[in-house]
Amino acid sequence: MEQKVICGIEGVGIYGVISILICFTFFTGTFLWVICLKKNYLKHMEALPLDGSEKNSTDKNQPTKL
Repeated sequence: MEQKVICGIEGVGIYGVISILICFTFFTGTFLWVICLKKNYLKHMEALPLDGSEKNSTDKNQPTKL
């Protein structure tokens, strides 16, 4: 039944092409963004979760555990 409904829509073939183009464009853009990242930025982000020198401002607002 679904095939009859989908085939009844005119121009339904273009939806597949548009979906593939959107997906290809997104992943190509993401790939190019990753390639263009600066090495200093990557090193900073790499060490960020392990860096204990900076304290979050939310640490003061955390409730104490009893």
